[in-house]
Amino acid sequence: MIFRRLTHATLILALLCASIPAPARAVSTQSEILQAKGSDKAVLEQYNVVTDPLLNQWINDVGNRLWAQTARHDVPYNIKILDSQDVNSFTIGGGYIYINEGALDFVQSDDELSGIMGHETGHNERRHTVTLPAKANALDLLFGIASIFSPFIYRFGQIAEAGILAKQSRQDELQADQYGLLLMTRAGYDPDAMVSFMSHLGALETQTPSLLDKYLADHPGFPDRVKHLVGYDQLDPKKRTTEQLLAQAIHDEDTARYNYAALKFQKILKGDPNNADALLHLGESQIALGLTEKGQQTLAEAAEKGTPETRKVALSNIKALRDSQNKFTLTRPNLAPLRAALEDAKGREAQSVTLIAARRDAGRDQIKAINARVQNISYGVPDLSRIQIRNGGRLESVVRNLNAMGRSIDAAFNKSSLVINGTGSLERNKESGLVKENNEIFKELAAPLALDPVPAQSLSVLSSYPRMFEDLQLSDSDMIRGLDASRTSLALLDVALGDLDEFIKRLTRAQLDFGGDISMADYNALVPLMRRAGDNLSRAAIAGSQAQQLYNLARARQLQTRITMLGIGYPEDRYATLQHSLQARVHNDGMDFSTMTHEDLTPGEVAAAAIVAADTNTTPQAIVAEAKAGNRRIVDVANARGMHGEALEIFLGLVYLDYTDDPEKEAKGH
Repeated sequence: MIFRRLTHATLILALLCASIPAPARAVSTQSEILQAKGSDKAVLEQYNVVTDPLLNQWINDVGNRLWAQTARHDVPYNIKILDSQDVNSFTIGGGYIYINEGALDFVQSDDELSGIMGHETGHNERRHTVTLPAKANALDLLFGIASIFSPFIYRFGQIAEAGILAKQSRQDELQADQYGLLLMTRAGYDPDAMVSFMSHLGALETQTPSLLDKYLADHPGFPDRVKHLVGYDQLDPKKRTTEQLLAQAIHDEDTARYNYAALKFQKILKGDPNNADALLHLGESQIALGLTEKGQQTLAEAAEKGTPETRKVALSNIKALRDSQNKFTLTRPNLAPLRAALEDAKGREAQSVTLIAARRDAGRDQIKAINARVQNISYGVPDLSRIQIRNGGRLESVVRNLNAMGRSIDAAFNKSSLVINGTGSLERNKESGLVKENNEIFKELAAPLALDPVPAQSLSVLSSYPRMFEDLQLSDSDMIRGLDASRTSLALLDVALGDLDEFIKRLTRAQLDFGGDISMADYNALVPLMRRAGDNLSRAAIAGSQAQQLYNLARARQLQTRITMLGIGYPEDRYATLQHSLQARVHNDGMDFSTMTHEDLTPGEVAAAAIVAADTNTTPQAIVAEAKAGNRRIVDVANARGMHGEALEIFLGLVYLDYTDDPEKEAKGH
């Protein structure tokens, strides 16, 4: 037997010690880049990379603006999206930056994304990855290299032992924050977004701490970081002028961050109530948010207190809004049929929740069984860290296949677990997940039907109710199918783990030849076992990916419904704010108001069509035509075109947050 068995912790520590970078003074920029290229290869052997075009365009657009401001012009910056739902990012130096897809799903604006990327760029600019040993940014990488069972290491307590060596220095993290703040400000992003990102993280830590395990392992606590951030010039309230605050708030409005901008204009007006520019832009933001009467009052105040130019713009906005409103005659429909349809939809929802709960509970039992089995198998994984693996050799082929198996285990287990746990529950005092979201949407849809009279903004949405009921039913269907796919994935994984166990046991008996490679006889015996285990694990991973796709389609349908519920289809001036948001997000503005009404579309469907078009390189009109020709919904067209479901959900979420984001309210748990 040539391979000694190691526990996870021992193996991780051995690899950490073997991977400590040289001191900075011994590493030139060229050497740093070459070292990072080698590490990049190792990262890509452990993680699948997300290739969705829209997500990659997003991160590169933000990155290019940031990197145009860097001091190290000899470093070729690049960024990749890793297929992981952990909210985290890291760098290995040399300009190589990685961001998890879970972090992209978490950020709420381009500005917040620029804060994350600016932070990692700060580590590169300060050369933190080559100045001190065992950096926490390498923790994710090293955990992946340590074992093909990397997704389970965090569940069995070894993180504390490895963390002793891997802990990122507090000073480095704060320096990276400071540099990232400077960089994003120079690039034209709102520096307040770095603080709002911390507020969102603080709320997530309270709600779902497991999603931040890796982040918290190598970053200081949020309150401590915020305390330092607000002491820097870009955020210091004693040093920021009203003009700077106003410029940042206008930037937020220009980038369609309507609610966030309105909150900032209100803060400015608390200290300077006669600031006509702030009043003008606050009035515009209020109209975008559907506060039409309040918006007109604010614009009138701006006209009264401002310059002749301000007065002209304010009065023009008021006239345009009134003209837009006068084009419509909103009559109260017969509410009885809608109420009956709502009750029918809620009844179907209750039936779906019962089906979902049964599948979810069975899936959780499978997760527990798989966890126990993997833990048992993991103790037999051989230690390959002390063996010199020759390029092109038989042992290298084995290691390459082990890495592929590790990625398959990640995909099958993590994606299936995400779906099973993410569908949630309506159990009393344990309400959570997608079923809770659907339940809340139904409550919000019911509220206007109980009002007399129904407000104009709500009246404009009532015609979309049947479509929204159908979307919620389709969301339930996606959840049920996703749960079935998850359970299939776990069942396939269970079978494949038996094949993997057989392969590992045979591997531990393999002998090295005189050249330091696995003997030909042993290799020939291993190949069929290796292929069978790899193929079966791959099947489990595919089923897990299919489950996650269905889960994200369900989330996309919910967000599409949420966008429609905002009432931004009335009046026409307010609909224009949605077009502006889409232009900022995906570089097309969907379709004009007359086309939306002629095609009998909801604002949520227009947003979805714009996003799918941008992702699949066509036009929103073509997406709508394809949906109508096949009698399908826009979300189904996205799936048929092979669009990554999480990308659709992420961008629909960004559009929705343009109208709703309030980090302070979120941090307070309201």
